[in-house]
Amino acid sequence: MMRAALVRNNGSQREKLAAARRMLRSCRSAFARLRRSAAGSFTLEASLILPTILIASVLLLFIALFVYHQASLYQSASLTAERSAFVWDNSAKDHATGYVEPGRHDPLYWRLTNDNALHLFSFLLPIDPVRVALPAAAGGGSSAPADKLSQAAARLPSSWKGELRFSNRGLIRDIEVYLARPFHSPAYRMNRWGADEVRSDAAAVVVDPVETARLTDLTRSFIGEVKDRIRPSAAKQLMKEPQSVPKERTVISSHNEAARYLRGLVGGTAQKVEVKPGMVREIDALDANGIAHQAFYTFTEKQLREVQLPKDAELLRSGAKISGVVWHFFETKKGQVKLSAAFRNELARSGIVVVIHNR
Repeated sequence: MMRAALVRNNGSQREKLAAARRMLRSCRSAFARLRRSAAGSFTLEASLILPTILIASVLLLFIALFVYHQASLYQSASLTAERSAFVWDNSAKDHATGYVEPGRHDPLYWRLTNDNALHLFSFLLPIDPVRVALPAAAGGGSSAPADKLSQAAARLPSSWKGELRFSNRGLIRDIEVYLARPFHSPAYRMNRWGADEVRSDAAAVVVDPVETARLTDLTRSFIGEVKDRIRPSAAKQLMKEPQSVPKERTVISSHNEAARYLRGLVGGTAQKVEVKPGMVREIDALDANGIAHQAFYTFTEKQLREVQLPKDAELLRSGAKISGVVWHFFETKKGQVKLSAAFRNELARSGIVVVIHNR
């Protein structure tokens, strides 16, 4: 019986082993069919590739936004620096258009005082730059560098941070702008880069074309006029003090003496000029610049207003080689020259200059 039981058990085990082998062959064949089959491949590929494409798209979008904010901030920094440098020569200029109202300008010597142009050795001993931190309120409108920088800083958004600097290094003056603005980004980006803002900077050199042209023209004109005009020995001779001073003074006692003295004074000549047909003006002294000088020794305001003034006013209007008229009044023995305020104003309105010669 024991032998029969052992035979039965061995047969049962062999059947189980055979069944397991058949199942393994069936699984292998099924896996081989599944591997050779194209059914479901699209779903499998999509489930693997779609997340990668989505992450890459979001990353590219984030990079594009960051580059846009960076470029926009650089454009603002560059525009602020260039406009500040452009309007630097006049604090009354508008930063956006450069317009300035007629008559509004900085003091005459602002370049020497405010811009430290007198600091000739700034390339050896640098001057600390003028700094204005953002945000900043508009300055007082003066020619001081800090007020000029504040005028530019006030045009920037109050949420931005940064600094504006003006540096004078002798021949080079420049404006530097450092800006930072908030940029909302994912937490992992802030943790990795340690910043939640974009930053940019720009610089512009301050130029002064009007002053440069003026100095260049003055230098060229001055050198051309002075060169070979006078020798050092002759210049030294001219600087000598006179050895004697004449004690007698010129005394005028008539119109002819006054006219002769006037011609020697201005280096002019007596001439007659026809103002218009039938009206001739006798000029006591016409100088090289075309200015007519007239001497008056004895006169009355009525005579001057009715006779002389219309002739000279017409002479000025006609433009007949006369560029100006000067009336010289000489004091007589009776006393000083007296002209009413109304008559002086009338002469001034007509363009006639008055000079009074007292004894």
